[in-house]
Amino acid sequence: MTDQTAAQRFKGRRFVIIGLPRSGTTYLMTLLNAHRDILCSGEQFNPHAIVGVHGKDTNPNAVWGRDKGPVWFMRRFFETHEDEGHARVGFKFMIGHNIRVLKALAEDEDLALIYVHRENKLAQVSSLIKAAGSRNWAQVKPDSRVDEKIKAGPRQISHRWHEYETFDHLFSSWFEGLPHHKLALEYRDMFADGFEERICDFLGVRHDRKMKSPLVKQGSNTILDRFEDPAAIERYFRSLGLGRWLDDEI
Repeated sequence: MTDQTAAQRFKGRRFVIIGLPRSGTTYLMTLLNAHRDILCSGEQFNPHAIVGVHGKDTNPNAVWGRDKGPVWFMRRFFETHEDEGHARVGFKFMIGHNIRVLKALAEDEDLALIYVHRENKLAQVSSLIKAAGSRNWAQVKPDSRVDEKIKAGPRQISHRWHEYETFDHLFSSWFEGLPHHKLALEYRDMFADGFEERICDFLGVRHDRKMKSPLVKQGSNTILDRFEDPAAIERYFRSLGLGRWLDDEI
């Protein structure tokens, strides 16, 4: 929930979306970019590229220059896009991308922070495995790859879901202690009725009825249907008492 004390004093224009891969951060980014008064960029601190709204810069000199002065780079990003006249300006920051930036975010109480996480770690990891294999991290039109089955078993998935569960557990405690104007979102929250109004209210902008993400889901909503060998996956997760992860996520 939003910290109401922070919300009452929040007057800034800047925000940052924070989360792990395949948690819904890209969906939220594209949804916000569909608002006429909001600009939300991609992963400004991706280790391999500077990801903007319309593309990415993979030039090693540009990436190296950013990493030499990441906090300065972040401030310049905000100043540049504020000068373009956007009411709200933000970018996406993935947990683990740059510790110096994370520390700077914690120190700047004028920033609004949105933490996105995904309770269904099987859905999150299966999405990660599929995207990593296809190198297709987001898409706006359905194609035959949406129905392709994932060749992965409990061994491959176990490492990742425990890792992500640990990251989210530790990060959520850190996030809860921040005095910022902030909002924690679970993946399914973004598909609930009235979410567009909720996120606009949090950022202090008028709701734009045209807001809609162009992204399409890259796999079955029934998580167990994503796998080439669903029986092994089912046995493993039911034995752990995590059968809820096998059904429809939204």
